Amino acid sequence: MSRCKNEYKNVLFVLFIVLLVLTAGCQRVPEPDPESLAEQASLHSPVAGAFYVNGRGAGASYDSFYINRELIHEVSPLWYYVREDGSLKEEVDGEALKLARDSGVKVIPLVAFLSNASSFVLKGDEARKAAIAGIARVVREHGYDGINIDFEIVKAAGRDYQAEREGLSLFVEGLRRELDSSGKRLDICVLPPEQPPVHLAQIYDPAVLSELADRLVVMTYDHSHSGTEPGPVAPLPWVEANIKALLQLGIPPEKISLGIASYGYDWPTGGTRADVVSAREVMQSIGQGIFSAEWDSSSQTPFVMYRDSRSRDREIWFENSAASEQKMELIKKYRLAGFYLWRLGYEDELFWQTVKEALLQ
Repeated sequence: MSRCKNEYKNVLFVLFIVLLVLTAGCQRVPEPDPESLAEQASLHSPVAGAFYVNGRGAGASYDSFYINRELIHEVSPLWYYVREDGSLKEEVDGEALKLARDSGVKVIPLVAFLSNASSFVLKGDEARKAAIAGIARVVREHGYDGINIDFEIVKAAGRDYQAEREGLSLFVEGLRRELDSSGKRLDICVLPPEQPPVHLAQIYDPAVLSELADRLVVMTYDHSHSGTEPGPVAPLPWVEANIKALLQLGIPPEKISLGIASYGYDWPTGGTRADVVSAREVMQSIGQGIFSAEWDSSSQTPFVMYRDSRSRDREIWFENSAASEQKMELIKKYRLAGFYLWRLGYEDELFWQTVKEALLQ
């Protein structure tokens, strides 16, 4: 009898456990809290950055910087050039520097080669050390928030650029060590890995450079340029393909800043030699009825077909605020660090309003 009671108790216990499991499995998974989702979205705060070129007057960077300073988080002014021996040529715009500091805008100056021959600093130990020391010095002396390395080499036919590729990684590694003690940011401009502009040497190893730098500014423009047939400067599918390529290399999205163009090229139809035109100029001409723009659905960019004063057919492919808005959607989609505009003063009058509405709200 005792044995039967024990077996009965065991059966009841098993049934109780089964009932618990079944009722737990039937419980509904709670729906995500909308406020929680909104909070997660708010954690992504893209940075609005812009390149600055010295000068005053119509189309100059200074006026655009002054007008839009409340929407600009960072500015990268082209103030330093590396000579072949590693010394620096400096062109600091003191008025712009003061404007940035008074406005709470981070200053991360751009460093470029003075000439194509200056690329020797990537292969010569002494020149490389001199350039690194000089850059670290100006960052400390001026109290900049960081530095942005924009080393580009115009490609020569038949040349191998592996030595420059390795040298650039060594350069950034050395500069990283110099800046670490000061806590300053180190950015580097890189060519897009997928179908890069054909006139520039691909000297960048994004995976290695991303380990050394705080930010990669991917120059997703000049897909078509002077020297190529007419076409879009930054077709949207190409831009997205390059974002995916960088992410597939294991580069964190918060280290990627998307280069956005505010210019275009004016070609003779059927030709390859083109003139640079700013989006501001093109949109002003459209507003004055000089010519009208069309929209290319495949590249998601505008273009203009017109006949010049000598009755020659020409075409302009350019990037305006409407095209830029599409790129900003990619920044949100892939949760990138933000964007850098090339350059202040070239953009059309709606650009910063588009940034405010599409990206910063």
